[in-house]
This record gives sequence, structure tokens and C-alpha cells, in this order.
Amino acid sequence: MDKENILLKEKIKELEKEILSLKQQQVEISEAKELYLKIFEEFPALIWRSRLDKLCDYFNKTWLDFTGRTMEQEFGNGWAEGVHPDDLDSCIDTYVTAFDKREAFLMEYRMKNKFSEYRWIRDFGRPFYDLDNSFLGYIGSCYDISEIKNNELRLIELNAAKDKFFSIIGHDLKSPFNSIIGFSSILMEKVKNKDIKGIEGYSNLIFNSSNKAMDLLMNLMEWSRSQTGMMELNPEHFDMVDCINKKTVLYYEIASQKSISIKNILPHNISVFADNDMVSTVLRNLISNAIKFTKPGGEIIVSAIEKQNEIIISVSDNGVGISKKNIEKLFRIDQSYSTTGTNMETGTGLGLILCKEFVEKHNGKIWVESEEERGSTFYFTLPHYNK
Repeated sequence: MDKENILLKEKIKELEKEILSLKQQQVEISEAKELYLKIFEEFPALIWRSRLDKLCDYFNKTWLDFTGRTMEQEFGNGWAEGVHPDDLDSCIDTYVTAFDKREAFLMEYRMKNKFSEYRWIRDFGRPFYDLDNSFLGYIGSCYDISEIKNNELRLIELNAAKDKFFSIIGHDLKSPFNSIIGFSSILMEKVKNKDIKGIEGYSNLIFNSSNKAMDLLMNLMEWSRSQTGMMELNPEHFDMVDCINKKTVLYYEIASQKSISIKNILPHNISVFADNDMVSTVLRNLISNAIKFTKPGGEIIVSAIEKQNEIIISVSDNGVGISKKNIEKLFRIDQSYSTTGTNMETGTGLGLILCKEFVEKHNGKIWVESEEERGSTFYFTLPHYNK
């Protein structure tokens, strides 16, 4: 009997050891789970999880900190409220298609952060399974790639700018100088032969070609300075009416050669706080373009109005106008748009790109309203200065 008691006690001790060991294992498993959950919560990526019904049921702390929303707000399809409207359809389609095929996916979209700013997100999603290989849903990790995306877009712009630059140097700048050289040669022959009528005609051609070359060179110099960061914004207080009057006077002679009149419809004075040189460049390009695309006998109107905290300046013409599809190409360095003027004048489109850049440096806007064969009106805004 004593022997049986001893054996029983030994078995009880062994069972107690096993129970203690199991409890220890459960503690370790519980601690491991807590550790992994903490890792998920604090992981620098935005992590999400979805169920068999495709609805999301988990977002880690990093995600919630990024969006500034609660788990309840993001639950299900709530997260989609933060996706940029232009990206939402593509985002959902990519997710659903991959989910149905049980395939991993990679997509990029813009999502609103807690400051209501849209940031570019790169989302890696993949199916996940239970220990018995049962499909449970999807898990994904997202990273903010806004800086990378901005650098990519900037690189595209720089490549387009480089292509534009070499195109202008190789063709558009070469053309007027060839004309000047060619017409000068002919002019010398006319002088030798004392052909006064011919001298006048070729002098006008040389004058026009020289103006075109000078205009293009000025745009190239200003644009290259702006691209290399050498052109700083130097705002000052000045009278916009006086600036417009001085600039339009310079174009009276060029406009008169096409029998085009330039009229200013302006108030007595408007004070602005802006960079005078940049504003003059914008006016120069817009007036020059208006002359180029206005038919002989036409009219150009330059006006300015005060509206709350800004000034709206416009340059209107009754020229050839611009089609809707080509309006979308204006002001863009990555789009090639150039058309011939009413007197076969050619252009590069660089002037409008420069205008956009200078206006936006003032936190202003530039846009155009146009109708083919009826004319165009270019508008831009500047900050108003209240004395």
C-alpha cells in the first residue's frame, strides 16, 4: 500500500510539473502574442487586414496615427473615405480583382492624412492563411512614398524641360538668326543696287526676326535662371496701371505693322505687392502672343480689376482662338504645343510656361478662356496691396 501511495504521489508530481510547464508555455505564448501585436501596432508601415467578405477589420496604430481616424471610422470600407476621388475606383478594382484570384498586389494611390493633405501611398497586399492552410483574407502594408513620387514627377519635368530647351536651341532660336543672316545678305545687295523699296522691305523682315530672336532669348534666359534657382522673388509695392501702360507702349509699333490696336481699360491706379520684373515678363509674353494670333485690323484689350484681396489682369484678343483640346496643353512643359500666327509667326510655348511659373511664385493663378475664330482672353491674378 505504501508503495502504491509513493507511485501515486510521483505521478501527481509529474502531472503538476506538466501542468506547470503547460501554464508556462501558455504564458510564453500569450507574451509572444502581445509582443507580435505590439510589433504590428508600432511597425513603421501602415498595416491593414481584411476578412473573407473583403471588409477590413484591423488597422494598426501607425495607420490610425497617419489618418487621424479611429478604428470604428476605418472599419469595413470606412478607410476608402480617405482615398483621393481620382484614385478610388482604380484602388478598389485592383484590390477586388486580386482578392478574387487570391493573388498578391501592389498599387499606388493618394490618401488623406490627419492634416487633410493627400499623400502618395504604396500598398502591398497579399492573402494570408491559417495553420491548416485555410484562407482567412488579406493583409497589407502601406508606405508613404510622397517624396519618391514628387522626385519622379520632378524628374519627368526636368527631362521634358531638357528636351524643350534643346528643341528651342536647335530649331526655334536657329530659325530667326538664319533669317537675319539671310535677309542681311540680300539687304547688302539692295544697298549696292540702291534699291530703296527693297531695302525697306528687307529691313522690316530683319527687324521682325530680330524682335523674335530677342524675345526668345529673354524667355530662355529668364526660364533658365528660374530652373537653376538663380531667380528669387523680390516683391515690392508698385502701381499696376503704370506698369501696364509702360509695357503696352512698347508694343504699339509692332502691333501697328499688322494694323492691330491695343487698348487699356484700367482704373486710375491699382497698388500691388509683386516682383515688377516677373510681372513685366508675364505681360510681355501675353501681349506678344495676342499680337501674334490676332488678324490684321484686330484689337487687343488689356484690363485690370480689383477683387477682394487680389487683382485680376486680363489680355484679350479677337484672333484665331484655341481649341478645347489644345487649351489643356498650355502651360505644360511636358506637352508640345505651338501654332503659327496670323502672319506666319512661330512660337515655342515657352513663354506661357514661364508666365505660369512666375504667377504661381506670387501664389496667383493663370488661365485662359477661348473660342476658335472668336479670340482668347488670358487672365492672371496678383496679391492686392491695401495701403
